[in-house]
Amino acid sequence: MKTNSSKRDKSQHKGNIILGKLTAKSINKIARINKYIKRNSGKISPKNLIIGFMIMVSRSRNTYSDWVTEIGLLEKKTISKQSLFERMNSDTENFVKAVVEKQLTEKVRPIEMKKVKRELRLFNNVMIDDSTMIHLPDELSEYYPGNVSRGKKKSQAKIHALYNLTENNFSFLHVHSFCNNDRRLSANILPYLQCGDLCIRDLGFAVLDVIGEFIKKGVKFISRKLFGTKVYEIKSGTEINILKELKKKGFIDREVLIGTKHQIKVRLIALPIPADKASERRRKAAKDRNRRINHSSEYYKLLGYSIFITNIQAVNCDSEKIVQLYRLRWRIEIIFKSWKSCFSLEKLIHRQCKNIHRVNCIIYLMLLFIHLFHVIWWNEYECQVKKLNKKIQFSIIKMANFFRQHFTEIISNNCKKQIIDLITINCAYDKRKSRENARQLQIKLVT
Repeated sequence: MKTNSSKRDKSQHKGNIILGKLTAKSINKIARINKYIKRNSGKISPKNLIIGFMIMVSRSRNTYSDWVTEIGLLEKKTISKQSLFERMNSDTENFVKAVVEKQLTEKVRPIEMKKVKRELRLFNNVMIDDSTMIHLPDELSEYYPGNVSRGKKKSQAKIHALYNLTENNFSFLHVHSFCNNDRRLSANILPYLQCGDLCIRDLGFAVLDVIGEFIKKGVKFISRKLFGTKVYEIKSGTEINILKELKKKGFIDREVLIGTKHQIKVRLIALPIPADKASERRRKAAKDRNRRINHSSEYYKLLGYSIFITNIQAVNCDSEKIVQLYRLRWRIEIIFKSWKSCFSLEKLIHRQCKNIHRVNCIIYLMLLFIHLFHVIWWNEYECQVKKLNKKIQFSIIKMANFFRQHFTEIISNNCKKQIIDLITINCAYDKRKSRENARQLQIKLVT
């Protein structure tokens, strides 16, 4: 019985890139370790719990009834809502989390990695560090405390992601409370970075202690400079008035010491931005959600410049190239947008989801669903289409919508050629001459 089942499972997944990553054998092993499986048999198999959830959310649904219906169709038997309700416990949560972590440790096909690394020849890997916030029902504020709005405590979760742009993979996807701000999470990426990597970070992660660790490890970085961080002359140690220097020269590109206590040697770059963008920045600053902040006139004037710190030498990248490389960070912003608009991450966790174990299972299963899209399915089908048309570039948003809407057809393994034809027609960027799309910008910057 065991042998036949194993062969059947292997035959079913042959050639299917999604189900091939979620075989019963590998998932059952994780399920036993995390005590999801406590007996030889159970009403809901670990694999079908996961696949049933993904089919359900691909139809923009999330109820116990919908979930057990999809599981029942996969199991070919009737399953009660009560049996699924009883499964929403810490063992199931730990099992699902372990499956996500295992998937994140698996590498992309070597042929794809080599191809990308030739384009990113300046660095071993380009890593983008960022986080996104998701709103949860207020009833979960005890578990995921958020901010307070009009005297009412909100519930918000934060997903901290380290995205490897070179390999189109995630080094990690960590779920935290909104109260864990970016500065507190800043050091979490250190174990995942190696000498020769480039790390691009947003303003909130600019912690000088961590920057010092980057330099020690031989990791290159590009980060925006925090307004209050002081900079000093290397030889004399006197403080540099950035605004005063910008008024004289119009730009800055020089080595300085940063931080009153740390005195870390970095390269400071400050370049003017277009007037319309500067005005937009100032309007947003004036409407800052934290009304206690009273920005100074110096702060508003400096909003007319892009100010960065980096340890990349000028002989390797001039100031314009540094600014362009930093723009690669928008790749993860588009990914986050696809999570919310295409995969409806926030909408799936509705007010009836009051069981924290269920909520965590939903979040981790959605991250697994998203990972399978961004890393497994995207890489495979982009490679297939590129063999036919090397110039075509795909939109993340369009591909994400296609993956969610046609997930059942994708895992059925019966229409691979038709899917390639459909995404070639429907998921490519629209042709336009006015501006470059995100993928064109990425390729232009790294080659």
